[in-house]
Formats: sequence, C-alpha cells, structure tokens
Amino acid sequence: MNKEKFDFSLVNKYLKKVGKIFLYLLATMFLGAFIGCGVASGNPFAIFFPTTWVHFWEFLS
Repeated sequence: MNKEKFDFSLVNKYLKKVGKIFLYLLATMFLGAFIGCGVASGNPFAIFFPTTWVHFWEFLS
C-alpha cells in the first residue's frame, strides 16, 4: 500500500483565518460593550465593574 502524507498546510491556513475572525469578533464585541456602557451610564469603564456583570446575569435569568 502506498501511504501518502497528509498536507497540514491547508488546514493551518484555514485555522489561522478562523482564529483571526474569532479575534476580530471578540474585539468588536468588547468595543461595542465599552461604547454601549459609556453611552448608557456615562462611564465607559463601568463594563469592568463586577456589579455590572451581576446586574447583567440577573437580567438574563
């Protein structure tokens, strides 16, 4: 039997693209939360306060 080696370069190429897209989406969500919190409460850094996240999870449940 002739065993051919699998070429991982194509897999790596697509994984890098998916990783970049994931990072861009994460950065966009973070920036949107930062701007939205700044508009809603006047303090854009309020997104980092634990009370903000407690309120968020209570709102969802």
